[in-house]
Order: sequence, then structure tokens, then C-alpha cells
Amino acid sequence: MCMPDEPWSYGLYIPHDPRAVGIVRATLRSILAAARLDCLIDTTELLVSELVTNAYRHSGCDDAFVSVDWVPDDLRVAIWDTGPSLPRTLEPGPEDESGRGLGLVEALAETWGVDESTDKAGAVTGKAVWFRMAPKSA
Repeated sequence: MCMPDEPWSYGLYIPHDPRAVGIVRATLRSILAAARLDCLIDTTELLVSELVTNAYRHSGCDDAFVSVDWVPDDLRVAIWDTGPSLPRTLEPGPEDESGRGLGLVEALAETWGVDESTDKAGAVTGKAVWFRMAPKSA
């Protein structure tokens, strides 16, 4: 496997539009394929899809931003939005049709977390939900 040895970053503003999830998935797939990080495409695409869907459904904000950052051996993807609510992992029942997204992120990412943005008074003004992926050695 030939991995990029130079850092790079891409960013994508996304509107509050249900088509955004598919556009982010396709864009991420293109970025990772061009960077020869094929081993990360499927899992990263699944996780970003879950997080962008959560931002669309739960943030109530007009738009969001997806950042994709590579430093050798480490991919970080973050979804930024201005919604004040923080994500939480749920325990969905077997018949529930949603609520598994953060559980997937927790299970499949190397690490993940949430960075809050606050104003001067300390009120939450948004957040970034992020995850990291590391290619497995060939």
C-alpha cells in the first residue's frame, strides 16, 4: 500500500439539505481514492454518513462543515455545526430504526469525540463531532 506522506486538508460546506449526505459520501470517497487510502474508504464513508445525518436531523442549523485532514498514518474527519445539543450514544431496541450511528462510530473509529464551541458567556454555540482512522499496515 502506498500512503501519502505529506499532510493535506479538505473542507466542504454543506447546506441543510437531505442530499448533502450523499454528496459528502461521494466527495469523501473521491478524496480518499485520490490519496490512495482505499483501505479507509468504506468505513470512513459509513461513519461520515452517520455523523452528517445526525447534524442534518438534530442540529437545526442551516449548514454544516466537514473537514478531512490527513497527517501520515492518521485521518481525522470532523463535522461542525452550530446546533447547541450534544450528541449522545443511545441503546436502541431491536425494532428501532435509528439510534445506532454513534455506536457505529464508537465501534469502528480509532478514536472519536466532541469539541464544543462556546461564546464569551460560556453558552454552547456549536460543536464538532470528529473521528480518527488509521490505515492498517499491509
